[in-house]
This record gives sequence, C-alpha cells and structure tokens, in this order.
Amino acid sequence: MKNKLAVLLASALLAAVSPALAALQDENLLMLLPTGFKAGFHASKGPIDMVEYVPNGETVNAWSEMVTVQIFHELHNADPDKFASTLADRWKSACKGGDASQTKTGTENGYPFALWVFTCPLDPMTNKPETMFLKAIGGADSLYSVQYAYGRDADTDMPGPTMKYLFGVRVCDTRRTDRPCPAGM
Repeated sequence: MKNKLAVLLASALLAAVSPALAALQDENLLMLLPTGFKAGFHASKGPIDMVEYVPNGETVNAWSEMVTVQIFHELHNADPDKFASTLADRWKSACKGGDASQTKTGTENGYPFALWVFTCPLDPMTNKPETMFLKAIGGADSLYSVQYAYGRDADTDMPGPTMKYLFGVRVCDTRRTDRPCPAGM
C-alpha cells in the first residue's frame, strides 16, 4: 500500500501539493513539517520508507533538530507501544546512560498510538546529547513512527511545542467512515 502514503511523503518532500497529489487514498499519515524544515534524506528499503527533515541550512550529519518519519508497510495492526518499547531497549543499549519512558497511550481517529521520550547524555553517532520524542501509530495497513529529535539535553522549552506538533500527526483512511480523512484533501 505504498502508493497511498507516497501522496503524503511526496508532498512533504516537494513542500507543495500539486493537483495530482492532492487526493488521499486508503490509509494515510497526515503531518505538517515544522516551519523552516526541509527533507535531508529519504530512502525506501524493502517494506520501510524513511524521510529525515532538518532545519534549512542544516544537514542530517550536522543538525540541531530533526524530524524522522518511518513507515513500516508490513506491520499491520501493530502495537505502537510495543514498537516504542522495543526501540527503547535498543536506544538504551546504544547510548550509555540513555533512558526512555512512555508518556501517553491512547486512540486517535480510531488508531492506537503511543508517545515516548528518549534521552541520551552523549550520542555516540553525533558526540552530543540527544533528546527525542516519538509518536508511533498502529495502522491497519502500516505502523507509522514520527520522531522529533533535538541535538541537546532536554529542557523545559521542549515538551510543550514538541507534543503539540506530535499531537497534530494523525492517520486516516478514506475507506473507513470511522477513521475519516480531512475534507478537501
């Protein structure tokens, strides 16, 4: 079902929706890019699509903030909390002193979701601290993961706007009236 998600990913990559991309079909991940972000990397490997967005003027190798979108097409009706928990175990193994905790689970537009916060005092890949907020959504067709990461220690200014952003990330399905997509898309 990659074609239905290509609409969103392509529109986000191009930063503009052409008339040919405007109509949503089937199950869709809905999200807006933070202001001033651009696609820095995108890849498809088997059943996984990934796009990394960074602020204008930055790269995926040198970033202050990054939004990563992953779509796992073969994970149908997957438990988003279990996905995040598995990721948390890997995170803690990869980062000495790293931590992860669940902040909220629930259902939005008929889909289960989980929100988690991950911290790493010194990321071995970047040699700086990292704080990452994750929203995972278990769709009928795919599992969706949206991560908002900061290349610094957590501070009191992060959670409010980051959670507001992640609560704006949703999944909808044009085939189901109980999981509607926004009108006019």
